[in-house]
Amino acid sequence: MRTKHLILLLIGVIIATIVFIAFGPAGEPNDSFKNIVVQTHQQFKEFQENLRVGLERKKLEIDPKYLLLLGFTSPKDASRGEQQQEQQGGIGSPGHQHLPKTDFPAPATKAEQELSELRGLRRPQDAVTFDGLAGDREQRGQRKRITTPYNGTKISFTVVTYVLEGQAASAILLAQNIAAKLPSEYLLIYDLGVSEEQLRDLGAYCNNSRCSVITYDLSEFPSFVADQRTHAYRPIVIKDGLMRARSVLFLENYMRVRGSSSQLHSLQGGVMKPGVKTAGVRSVGVLGWNTPTAVSSLTHPKMFDYFESKAEDFNFLRMVDLDAVFFSDSPLVTEKIMLPWLKCCLTLECIDPIGAQSNGCKFNKKPLYRYSGCHGYDASAFNIVLGLNSQMDNSEYSLPSDSPRNIFYKETLEQATRILESRRRNSSETSDHPFTDD
Repeated sequence: MRTKHLILLLIGVIIATIVFIAFGPAGEPNDSFKNIVVQTHQQFKEFQENLRVGLERKKLEIDPKYLLLLGFTSPKDASRGEQQQEQQGGIGSPGHQHLPKTDFPAPATKAEQELSELRGLRRPQDAVTFDGLAGDREQRGQRKRITTPYNGTKISFTVVTYVLEGQAASAILLAQNIAAKLPSEYLLIYDLGVSEEQLRDLGAYCNNSRCSVITYDLSEFPSFVADQRTHAYRPIVIKDGLMRARSVLFLENYMRVRGSSSQLHSLQGGVMKPGVKTAGVRSVGVLGWNTPTAVSSLTHPKMFDYFESKAEDFNFLRMVDLDAVFFSDSPLVTEKIMLPWLKCCLTLECIDPIGAQSNGCKFNKKPLYRYSGCHGYDASAFNIVLGLNSQMDNSEYSLPSDSPRNIFYKETLEQATRILESRRRNSSETSDHPFTDD
């Protein structure tokens, strides 16, 4: 808007210059013209400066309180940082609370308070333990939402998913699928706003020591984070899962596993076959499945500015979707992948640039890597981060979606709803939806 005003102002100055020269005093044409030229030159300089400032503002800087909620920093770190500032003549006094005023406000105290409240609310029979990983169960009738970063004992591996209002059927069938195909693995289901009735239904199926429902509070984050169009909440769920386990498999609740535990462990561990280059989550930190579509085709051009990159650099980088992705909890993943990804997803102009949309894709444009008109939002940001950290080599973190090692398939919400209703009507049958390798 500011740029538009400046352009209109410049046009006005030019028109005024012409009129003044044509109809101005005959004795002062040269001096007047010189003054107008000087003013016009100054306007151009201001215009260039505003453009420069506008570009400089495209940086991924977010409120530090969000970093605290996401577990990137802790109150102890904040206290240590403020003590150093006090020794150097910084803010605060010896009696001041050891939390910087600007970087770590109320949420730090709120986090500690919530943890205390949870310990007081949770009854022994409501707790679910994953070898030290406490499930965030609520006392019946008291639905407690979690906003605090987990700091308990980590398990080795868990499957992570989330559920929104109306998606309980898909989450229930995923829980049954994991129990049938991967009986030794844990499952965390993040409730991001389902009704009490659907939460009870989900709890009836996710009621064993290897399945837990975590009601997560997104209200502490900017309101646009809860937008189902952008999926900005997905990296938040993944980051919380990585604080509870050393590695996670993130699955959309409509995904199902057709493979076995041994195939899962092969992917997780990055087993190398002689003469064949394969990716593994332990070797690269992330492992997903790529598609033939270029990242530049599904990413709004303005998003690249926030990563100080160019769209053409991603013309031949295959897009990895977020249906099924392995993540490892390592400093590389935390600092180089999760942090910039989350910063973009918590910055409205980055995750949702003006003009971005999720429909109306035109993949018939040539060359095929041209922007299709469809934006991938959190998936686009994820792929930009991966590309920059792998020197644009997607083999470092992904396998082709048609690879025989892809042990996942999709089941629509409509299918899941029909299957669940059929099971309820025919409860005497063992299963009318066997999990096969087909």
